[in-house]
Amino acid sequence: MTWTQRISERIAHFIKTSDSPYTVEQLAHGIELFLLNTLNLFVILLISAGFGLTGEVFPLLCLFFLFRLLTGGVHLKNPWSCLAATIVLMISGGAIINYSPVVSDSLLMLMILASTLIALVINYLYGPAKRAYINEDSKAREKLRRIVIIIILISCFLSIILVQYSYKLPMIYILAVLYQSLLLTPFSFHLVSFLEKSFSRG
Repeated sequence: MTWTQRISERIAHFIKTSDSPYTVEQLAHGIELFLLNTLNLFVILLISAGFGLTGEVFPLLCLFFLFRLLTGGVHLKNPWSCLAATIVLMISGGAIINYSPVVSDSLLMLMILASTLIALVINYLYGPAKRAYINEDSKAREKLRRIVIIIILISCFLSIILVQYSYKLPMIYILAVLYQSLLLTPFSFHLVSFLEKSFSRG
């Protein structure tokens, strides 16, 4: 049992009431997720500040988290490996946004439309991820799929409007939606499963 699990269980036992509809295990799981996400946010922001990329990483992380919250996606079993992977994704994304050559407005619009098309196809085919939900209610999953598709379309529209005012904000949208979509694909699940099996053997 990890230290986050121990702390979460203690808090869950403390706040659990007799009329609560949730078990100690369910409460502890929710508390642990909150603790891990808070810790992850702090570490990512600290590292991004060290690289001078907070202005790029923070909005990228927020938009990416919004999409992930609705659709789920592949996760590493070890929370520290998951944190390391998220740091790599966010810092590399921030570096791309900050250091990549500025492209023309027309090319940036094409990139927005292409990333939106990719995201729509992947989210329609694979989202939301089944493992992101306690139950397998197909109606709930279909509703969430529609919600995330609408959010992607609205974000695409806003990004196109922002092209003439900002380069970074449309790029943040492009990377956030591509990251979220790629982590829904079967390839990502197979790759993570292969890596975890390889490391466990080692």
